[in-house]
Amino acid sequence: MNQPDPILPKSIVQLNAERDALAESLAKSDFVSDVPEIINTVSVGLRAIATPSFAPNFRAQRRQEGPRRLKHGIRFRRKENLDALPWPAAPWTTLLCESAPQGLLDEALDYARQGQTASLIITAHGVEAAVQGREPRAYQVRIDADVFSGSDWERVVQIMAREALYSAKLLAGEMPPQVEAPFQSLGLTLVPTSMKEVRCTCNCGQCTPTASCKHVVCVAALLAERLAGDPLLAFTLRGLDGQKLLERLQEARAIATRGIARAHSMPPIADSGTHAPPIDACLAHFWRPLGECTPDSTESLPEPFAAHALLKRLGQSPLGGKFPLVGLLASIYESIALEGQKLRDEEGALPDAALNDDSSLDD
Repeated sequence: MNQPDPILPKSIVQLNAERDALAESLAKSDFVSDVPEIINTVSVGLRAIATPSFAPNFRAQRRQEGPRRLKHGIRFRRKENLDALPWPAAPWTTLLCESAPQGLLDEALDYARQGQTASLIITAHGVEAAVQGREPRAYQVRIDADVFSGSDWERVVQIMAREALYSAKLLAGEMPPQVEAPFQSLGLTLVPTSMKEVRCTCNCGQCTPTASCKHVVCVAALLAERLAGDPLLAFTLRGLDGQKLLERLQEARAIATRGIARAHSMPPIADSGTHAPPIDACLAHFWRPLGECTPDSTESLPEPFAAHALLKRLGQSPLGGKFPLVGLLASIYESIALEGQKLRDEEGALPDAALNDDSSLDD
């Protein structure tokens, strides 16, 4: 059984004593007719105080001074808080938190550290989150930025494909501020520069277009932490998944550098006006490398392939290990290429007698 609050019985005893004294005083006065009504009023007040639900309600109100605790929530774990954020997390945080007063910002960070966020989903359609506050049900938060059209993304990818810097940095997991240049050349910005490009909503009733609530700021802090760890999310927030953009950039880069043509080249078609001799005149040299048809051929060698074009097109290997798989394959390809050149350059690798022996073809 719950023990009553030690302060409450004392108050009731005092009020009972005051009631008896008042009743006795009034009984001796000339206003005897008003005594029952006065006593009844005092009794009603005493019953309200002495009700068993008074103490639990009092303790419940005291517990609800902070948000309802949430188990297994998403926590903000960055030790530097919102300071020293890399690009593009820093400008995103400045944009979403600049209108929040310091008190609200501190409370929102407390929400984030305590794990009051039940869910956080970042898609090309925006950020969706659920933040648990004082109410029984979590508040629904959304952060939406203006997205670019498909044609805009196509032009951005083509501009990036012209420079090796973008694909090299992005493949390495880096996001330098120079990535803004292709967008700015089209009159766009990857990171919004004004709240006119971003819409923040929360069903707590305290979020407005000009001032964010603590639940939105809490989600903004978690978003900044995600952007610091995975900067490709900056593309996702603008309408194109970061991994898909990376794939399209690799394809466009391979085409721009003729990597596909060089990795899967077809024998070149002669563009000279001379006609090749008939096959029966080339039997002695038909199987020689590079299609030599005459011993005195002075045709130049074909243009060499780009080094490891196919490996560059495929990008980094998802497999781990002590040695990088791409480097091992590159070494194997080089060894095979050198061996092929050695066979090509060795005279007499395929004796003429063997080439003219029809029995070898029957085998």
